[in-house]
Parts: sequence; structure tokens; C-alpha cells
Amino acid sequence: MPFFIYEAADTSGQKIRDEGEYPSVAALYTDLRGQGLTLLDYRKKLQLNLSIGQRKVRRLVLAEFFRNLSLLVQGGVPLRQAIQDLYLNPGDPALKAALKEISHKIEGGELLSEAMKAQPRVFGKILVVLVTIGEETGTLDRTLNDAARHLERTEEIISNTRRAVTYPAFIAVAMTAALAFWMLYVLPQLLTLFKSMGMTDLPLATRVLIVSVDICRTWWPLVPGIVLFVSLAGFLARKNTRIKYAWDLCWSSMPLVGRILKASQLAFLFEYLSLLSEAGIHIVRSLQIMEESINHQVLQKGVKQIETSVMEGRGLAESFTQVHMFEPFIIRMISVGEQTGTMPSQLKILADFYLARVNKLVDTMAKTLEPLLITFSGLIFMVIAVGLLGPIYDLMTQIK
Repeated sequence: MPFFIYEAADTSGQKIRDEGEYPSVAALYTDLRGQGLTLLDYRKKLQLNLSIGQRKVRRLVLAEFFRNLSLLVQGGVPLRQAIQDLYLNPGDPALKAALKEISHKIEGGELLSEAMKAQPRVFGKILVVLVTIGEETGTLDRTLNDAARHLERTEEIISNTRRAVTYPAFIAVAMTAALAFWMLYVLPQLLTLFKSMGMTDLPLATRVLIVSVDICRTWWPLVPGIVLFVSLAGFLARKNTRIKYAWDLCWSSMPLVGRILKASQLAFLFEYLSLLSEAGIHIVRSLQIMEESINHQVLQKGVKQIETSVMEGRGLAESFTQVHMFEPFIIRMISVGEQTGTMPSQLKILADFYLARVNKLVDTMAKTLEPLLITFSGLIFMVIAVGLLGPIYDLMTQIK
């Protein structure tokens, strides 16, 4: 669709410069006339396809947009007017650009879901499905609010999982930086002093330090290249489905981190399924959406197996049983939901349970890793201290 940069004037004669996508100049003219503006000048803007580098809109910003839109729709404000009002509010530039395109498409007769579907980097598949259900059932205000709640819950799960990795990563980086400073700057000067004083009968710890410092000073220029190569190789390898599956399986098998990742992925799964089930979407369609939305290859394969089993005529609980990756109480909860017709609430209970488990495991991880990291760093610097104090003590003894 052509991209126009235009200049217009309002009824008072004040000039306005703006830009946007329009099917034609006639569509641009019609849109401006609907806003009470007169088109003065325009030109087409050459656009390169830079979608890969476009910045995504943060989930909490999207959640606020959906909640505000829900309130406006519930209050009887026409949809296009509501979108325009939210566009005029200061906020995320990427979201404002998307809202402008949505407003144009709605003016052209498209549905909100169709307009959002054309912005996949801003509005995910699940959000589009919820809006579609709201349009079809006449409950758009409720599904918009559900979308806001879903985004907030998703952000909570991701932030808690990220918190589990951030703390140990920060400690590890700080320890590595401190050790590098000692090995590349402090220790070489001290050890050179020992050598210049003709001290040959050095303790074992000191000799180990000398060898370590020599290795670090000789080979440290290769470290950035190795890190860059490993990072690039890992990024490219993760594009391969089989390697990505092995990578996810490896992380999931780790003692504590694996439990956190598994709990967060299950919280995602049951949160999504609960939301889609409550919206009245058929379970097969819900599983198909989940398969496309989940990034964890191991769980994605499990969802695919469940989907295939359900399509073959088996119940949801039986299908979960055949995958062999879910705890028995999950099967029991889903079975009760099937028997009593309370599947959305049962799935919501499971989502809440695994979200609480993520929070608990994150706290446990912090309490477990902190003493281990402190002990490890203490041992390293104890070796350094012994390696330095030994020769100094011998030197002082000789002086006496």
C-alpha cells in the first residue's frame, strides 16, 4: 500500500503535516475530509521493507490499549472514533503507527480483527482470534478486556522467568569482570615484582597464579571472537528445528532452571487454553493456535500430539495422558473439567498453580545460588590471596 507524506489545513487555517498508508490519493482525501481537514499537498514516500528491524510494542502498553478500547466500546463510542481517540494520546510510536493504519482500514470498511491481522508484529494471533470472537458474538468489549488481562498475565509469567535468570547472570558477569581485572591488571604487576626480586622458590599457589596470568595475557584477545562466534552459531543453530528441539530439551533437563522453564511454559499453555476455551473456541482450533504460538519446541511437539489425538476422537484428558510429559494431577483436573463441563475454570486453576510454582522456584533459585556463588568467588580470591601473601611473608622473613 502506498505511503503518503501530506500537508492539510483545518477549518481555522492551521496547517498540519503527517504521513500514513492509503490505497490511493482519493482514500487520503476522503479520510482527511472525514476529519474536517483539507488536503493541501502530498507526495509518495519511498519505503524499504524493514520489518525485521521494527520494534515490537511492549505487552503492558498493549494491555493498556486493549483495556481503554474496551471501556470506550462499552461506553458506546463508535469503534473508529475510539481508535482515533487512543491514537491521539501520547504513547508508544510503534503502537500509534499501527493504530493509524487500523483507523484507515476501518474507514475503508474492514473489521477490527482484519485490520489487526495486517499488523502481526504488534497484534499476535491469539489477540486477533479474541477480537474475531468478540465481533462474531457481539461481546467485543468483554473480549478486549480478556485480551488485556491475558497480556498482563503473560507479562507476569515472562518477567518472573526472566528474574530467575537475571540474578545469577548478573553475579556471574560481576565475578568474571572482577577476576579479569585481577588477572589482566593487578596480578601481572605484583608477580612481575616477585620475579624482579629474584624469588625462585615460590609456593605452589603462586606458581599456579603465574601460569594462569600468562595464559590469560596470551590468549585473552581470542575471547571476544570466541564469544561472538558461539553467539552467532547458537543464533543460527536455533533456526534449525532439530537443534532448537535439542537445545530446549537440554535446558528443560537442568536441575533448577529446567523446572522453572517447564513451569513457565505450562503456565503459558494453560493460560492460553483457558482464555480460548472461555471464549468458546473449539479445543482443536485452540490447540492449533497454541502450536503456532508456543516457542518451546518440546512443548510444541507435545501440543501437536495432543491435537492429533483429539482429532482422532479421543478425549482431551486421554490425549494428555498419551504425551507422557504432564503430571498426573493435570490429567485429573482436565478429566474433571470434561466430566463436569467446567473446562475453562479447571484450566484457569492449572494456570494459576503453575504461575505460583514459577514464583516459588524463582525465590528458591535465588536463595540457593547466592551462597554457592559467594562460596565459589571466596575460594577463587582465597587462592589469589594465598598466592600473593606467601611470597610476601617469605620476603619479610628474609628481611628480618
